[in-house]
Amino acid sequence: MDELRLLATTRHYFLRRDALRIGVSDEVLHRGVKRGRLARIRQGAYCHLDIWRGLDEGDRFLARSLAAYDLTDGDIALSHTSALARLGCPLHGVSLDRVHLTFRGAGTARLEAGTSRHFNGSPPAVFTRLDDVWTTTPSWTAIGAMTVMPVESCVVAGDWLLHHDLTTAEELWDLKTGLNHHPKTRHLEVALRLLDGKSESPGESRCRYLFWLLGLPCPKLQWPIRDRNGTLIAVTDFAWPEHNTYGEFDGKIKYGRLLKPGQEPGDVVFDEKRREDAIRRVTSGTVVRWTWQDIGPYSEPVRQLRGILGPAA
Repeated sequence: MDELRLLATTRHYFLRRDALRIGVSDEVLHRGVKRGRLARIRQGAYCHLDIWRGLDEGDRFLARSLAAYDLTDGDIALSHTSALARLGCPLHGVSLDRVHLTFRGAGTARLEAGTSRHFNGSPPAVFTRLDDVWTTTPSWTAIGAMTVMPVESCVVAGDWLLHHDLTTAEELWDLKTGLNHHPKTRHLEVALRLLDGKSESPGESRCRYLFWLLGLPCPKLQWPIRDRNGTLIAVTDFAWPEHNTYGEFDGKIKYGRLLKPGQEPGDVVFDEKRREDAIRRVTSGTVVRWTWQDIGPYSEPVRQLRGILGPAA
């Protein structure tokens, strides 16, 4: 099996045709699956089981998408959620059971087991080369993906693309205008109106979606807190300055980003607590803090926020 591991060094998986080319028979592949050494990730594509088990759901989806791309004849590109995965975009709340490909030239749109092949007559300008793979451009990827994702997932992905300067709100609205005949026009419009590239994490995007869903006032994002001398004390994730209320989302990603060499997560929690105390001291306001588990309409932080902002909703 060592020669098969060499085939899978760059994309986690290897193709049956490449295994046959180096002299590995179908019998060996079938025996590898039966004995729990290989995983068949789709027809004609395999991954070593220990590698496959070490991948998260998003990486598995990307591997299946790339395998489908490699196995498809004709001018094809990753699109929709498969192209988002190639960009490294977070795919929260997205069904990852279907790979999406779009023909760059002639082709027939069809559904197959685990794969949607799209043909929409798009001009060449909507495709780009990302390393060695053709994909739809980030803007077209966003619009296409938003037609197959729930609104909350659209907000998470769209915020991420805007935050990383991979597209602009103007580009997305222009593309949406050209799709006003699409059955998901209203869905697209709702999602686009909720996007804000100032959100720095999927958790912050999900919080904003929840605020909108509950009818709470739209917060200011990345709000600077300064003392009376003008010294910057903190930048809060959310702020309702007219209510002297500030919000912070705490997730593992955020703490991972804040960790310094030699620091433990507990140190970061303590530093964040001191930072929160400083915000209260300077503003005499309310600081509400969320975690992933608190992103829901009945959590304690949300009840606290609704109590403060409810009359303004």
